[in-house]
Amino acid sequence: MNKLNLLAAIHSLAEQRARAVLSAIGIMVGAIAIVLLISIAQGVRKDITQQVNDLGVNLLVVLPFRVEEGSMFMPNAAGLSYLRIEDLERVRKIAGVRRAAPLVFVGGGIRAGSNQSPQTFIIAAGPEWFRIRPVTMQEGRAYTPEETGRVAVIGSIAKKNLFGDGSAVGRSVTINGKQYRVIGVTEDKESEGSLFSMGSFENIAYIPYGNFRAESDEPQLHRIMVQTEPDREPKALRQAVESALGERLERETYSVQTVDDLLKLVYKLMGILTWLLTGLTSIALFVGGVGIMTVMLMSVNERSKEIGIRKTVGARRRDIFQQFLCEAVILAIVGVGLGLLVSWIACVALYLWTPIKPLVTTDTVLLCLGVSIGVGSTFGLLPAVNAARKDPVVAMRHE
Repeated sequence: MNKLNLLAAIHSLAEQRARAVLSAIGIMVGAIAIVLLISIAQGVRKDITQQVNDLGVNLLVVLPFRVEEGSMFMPNAAGLSYLRIEDLERVRKIAGVRRAAPLVFVGGGIRAGSNQSPQTFIIAAGPEWFRIRPVTMQEGRAYTPEETGRVAVIGSIAKKNLFGDGSAVGRSVTINGKQYRVIGVTEDKESEGSLFSMGSFENIAYIPYGNFRAESDEPQLHRIMVQTEPDREPKALRQAVESALGERLERETYSVQTVDDLLKLVYKLMGILTWLLTGLTSIALFVGGVGIMTVMLMSVNERSKEIGIRKTVGARRRDIFQQFLCEAVILAIVGVGLGLLVSWIACVALYLWTPIKPLVTTDTVLLCLGVSIGVGSTFGLLPAVNAARKDPVVAMRHE
């Protein structure tokens, strides 16, 4: 590209600063939307990955619905669970299974006097769960298989909501109208700064599954968590667990997933959402491109005399075309540069003052740059072609 054409483009934009800035705003808004949404989605993905990895690597999860590989359709995901205690016992007898624990999502609320912790998730879990997923106790201890009374282990977030900075061990909480004695509080690591801290394993109240089953006569299990022996790959045992469950259950009523399988499902869902959001926000870039094209088409008509003079002193069609195309690309670069700057400031603000932790990657920045410059170039072609085709004699007559 001729350096003279580039300098002419920069000089022309400098003379029309206000119009140039307004033209770049559309690209800036589109760039902000793309970077922010993708970065937030990447941050959420990292957060979920950390939550799943916290479960452990040698783990199988029995779900009460069918998950088909490569499909997002899970027909029984919101239905009843057909998993029962006898299925748990079958799984425990499989060679290579170290431990298996039942989990039941109890629902309801937890309170201590007038204090409530409304976002605390209540789970009835077998005592084996605390050995499958070892926890550090802030105070107290976890319940044992021998304990049959109404005891509870709560997370540090729930403890803070209910008892403030005081000790929780030995104090009573009310769960769904029943009194439970707190015997332990799990230690919160770094999840309070996480978007999912309110649904993490630190904001859970655990009650013994045996006691819950005896008092509520609830037959169904919502999850069976299976820990394999250290020398056995979870994938190698998945078929054995599926076969054991298949002795009583229909194949469509359960599935056995590894931690990797769960992450693949999350990644697929997040990928679909990310590209959907990117497609929607690209509309803003399209509008910005149309704005550049409209302003430049007007500029071509207003600068007809300038074009005519350049052609009469030796400028070729190619030179005029390059000048106007350069102007469009420069507008796009300015717009995306401003957009990246504003996006970075917004991401830092979100990271510091909200539970949302955006993750800005090089790929996201390059994608935004490429798409924005591509849009600017594409929508700058028509004005550039119109300018290059102008007859110098007719252009000189234009006032």
